[in-house]
Amino acid sequence: MKKILVSRRLGETQAVILNDGEFESYFIERDNEPPRFVGSIFFARIEKILPGMQAAFVDIGSDKKAFLQFQNKNLREGDKILVQIEKDAEHYKEARATLEISLPSNKIILLPTSNKIHISKKIASTESIRLKNLVKEIIPANCGVIIRTAAENSTVEELRVELDKLLKLWNEILAVAANKKKPSLIYGENLLEKIVRENFSELEIFITDNLKIYRQVEKFTNKIQFYEGEELFKNFGVDTEIKNLREKELMLPSGGFIVIEKTEALTVIDVNTGSAENIYQTNIEAAELAMKQIRLRNIGGIIIVDFVNMKVETCRADLLKYLKTLAQIDRGKTFIIDMTPLGLVEITRNPY
Repeated sequence: MKKILVSRRLGETQAVILNDGEFESYFIERDNEPPRFVGSIFFARIEKILPGMQAAFVDIGSDKKAFLQFQNKNLREGDKILVQIEKDAEHYKEARATLEISLPSNKIILLPTSNKIHISKKIASTESIRLKNLVKEIIPANCGVIIRTAAENSTVEELRVELDKLLKLWNEILAVAANKKKPSLIYGENLLEKIVRENFSELEIFITDNLKIYRQVEKFTNKIQFYEGEELFKNFGVDTEIKNLREKELMLPSGGFIVIEKTEALTVIDVNTGSAENIYQTNIEAAELAMKQIRLRNIGGIIIVDFVNMKVETCRADLLKYLKTLAQIDRGKTFIIDMTPLGLVEITRNPY
């Protein structure tokens, strides 16, 4: 079961998710930072087609254009379309958008512009077949879905309730878009709504030290508690974990350490043996800590992990296999690409 802790202090909102007592996720929003639009849907206009790239810059009604890649679409400059933001604008890079809209709920994700059914790989094959057959009974012919891990053992009625809500939301989005003349935001969730939705089925308690947040969230759930005091995170023993998320260098149990460096192009995580004697053990510890920090810091894009070089091929294969296992825990779309002969592992991650 999950506990959600939310603290509001000095112009910023911090949220921590504990899963059976373990620090699972961390989020932060600051008042003085630009709004985040990942997952938001915009009524947009194609401003410039990039010849030969199947890509375009689109006007979404903000200061910066969004970058859109598309396949098998006959789009022209000036076309009005609906896009969803996959990655926020960062430094000199535009936000990245997609035509493949997805509307998530707890058990399923509606794909209103697709007709495919995808199922979480974490669900056993027999249950996967059962759920797929149930969804086929209730999904409209012109829509697709992703069946999430939380849907395991669900009844057709439970799935239908979520699907109906998502279909209603999609129709509302289409109705709003039909009346739009200029590019603008149509739909988006705030941080608290997203956190509650994604963890609703496993939620034990939502605890906050802010009365405004308390009143906002009690509209969604009665599993809520107000914390009187100024040390919510310290009381639950997560203050040190939060502090570590701001550190560049983190120690490993065996005596080694990792260094996390974020650049505009990519993130590099360097593994050092320090006083450690067992290189394989150091790399295994580094893999676990690196993947946890990637998840907690919500690092996206290209990530390079420079492990200590190991000459034994079985050790290298075991390390790569372990990384792929850790990647499956992540709610983001995380892919372990490969390991070079020098021990460099390339990872790509889409936080959304």
